[in-house]
Amino acid sequence: MIAMKKILLFLIVALFTLSCDKIDGAKTVDLALISADYEARDGERLSGILSGNYRITIADGATVTLHNAVIYGVNESEYSWAGVTAHGDATLVLAGNNIVRGFDAGSPGILVPQGKTLTITGDGKLDASSNGYAPGIGGDNENGGNIVIQGGTIRATGGDGAAAIGSLRFRSCGDITISGGTVTAIGGDDGAGIGSGLEALCGNITISGGTVIAEGGDSAAGIGCGHMATCGNISISGGDVSSRGGIDAAGIGSGCGVDDDEDEDDVFPSVCGDITISGGTVTVHGHSILAAAAIGSGVNSRCGNILISGGTITAEGGYKSAGIGTSERGSVGTITITNGVTQVTAKKWDEKTPHSIGGGVDYFSIGTVTVGGKVGSVSESPFVYKP
Repeated sequence: MIAMKKILLFLIVALFTLSCDKIDGAKTVDLALISADYEARDGERLSGILSGNYRITIADGATVTLHNAVIYGVNESEYSWAGVTAHGDATLVLAGNNIVRGFDAGSPGILVPQGKTLTITGDGKLDASSNGYAPGIGGDNENGGNIVIQGGTIRATGGDGAAAIGSLRFRSCGDITISGGTVTAIGGDDGAGIGSGLEALCGNITISGGTVIAEGGDSAAGIGCGHMATCGNISISGGDVSSRGGIDAAGIGSGCGVDDDEDEDDVFPSVCGDITISGGTVTVHGHSILAAAAIGSGVNSRCGNILISGGTITAEGGYKSAGIGTSERGSVGTITITNGVTQVTAKKWDEKTPHSIGGGVDYFSIGTVTVGGKVGSVSESPFVYKP
C-alpha cells in the first residue's frame, strides 16, 4: 500500500512537471537554467531571466514565444551579439512582459538579418534596446532585413545614431510594416523613431493599423529618415499615428541635411520617397522650438510627392516650417489633398513662414500644390480643410 502511494505521488509530480514544461503544447525553456548558447526551435517558449552571457537565436522558419523573458545584455565588446537573433525568416510571439537588450554597443535588442523577415505578434509586451549605437529592433553592422509588427505592446529605443526600429548608423535595413499592436519608437540622436539611422538607409515604411507613437532624435524624423539619411516611400492607410520630428527634421518625412554655404547644389540632404496617407488618424508635429515641417522635408533636405486622400490629419510645423511641405531650405514634390479626406488641419509656425501647406522659410522648391481641386499653396494658418 505504501509502495502504491509512492508510485502515485511520483506520477502526480511527473505530470505536474510535464504540464509546467509544456504550456498550450509548447515546450518552455527556462533561460535561467541554460548554460550555453541556445537556438530556439519552432513552437518553443522562452521564459525567465537569462543567467549568463549566452547567444539566444531563433531557428530559420521558427515561431517562438517570449513569455516573461528577460535578456539583459551586458555592454562588453567580447559579447558581440544581439539580445535575440533571428537566423532567418521567423515569427516572434509576445506573451507577458519581456525585456531584451543587446550585448554590446553595436548590437540591437532584436536582430533581423539582411534579406530576411521577422514578424512580431501576440498580446504581450516587449521593451527592446541596444547598449550603445544600435536599434531596439533592426539591423547591426551587417545591415538588417524586413520588420513586420502585427501585435503586442512594444517600446523600442534607438542608440546613438540609430533608429528605434530600423537601421544602424551608416547601414541599411529592409521594409518596415506595422498593421497592429501598440508601438512606441524613440530614436537615438540622429536616428528616426521608425526608419533609418545616421547616414543610413531603410526601405519602405507602411502603417495600416494599430497605435503608433514615434519620436525622432535630434536631426531625425519621427517616421522616415535619420540625419543625412535615406528612406523609401512612407504609406499610412489606418491606425492611430502620432509622430514628432527632432531638431530640423520632419515629423513624417526626411531628416536634416547639411549645407555649409546655403547653395542647394552643395547640400548633403536627407531624402525620403513619396508620402501617402489614405486613412487613419494622423497627428504630426515638427520640433517645438527649432525648424521642422510636420509632414514633408527637413532642413536642407528633400522628399518626394505628398498625397493625402483619406483620414483625419493634423500637421503642425515647427520654427520657419510649414505644416505640410518643407522645413527651412527644403524641397518637396507635388502636394495633393483630395476630397476623400475626413479633415486636414495644417498650421505653420508664424506669419513669417510663407505657407501652412507649401514651403517653409527660404524653401528650395515645391511642386504643384492642390487642395480639393484648388491649385496653389496655402498661407492661412491654421488652415482646416473638411470637404
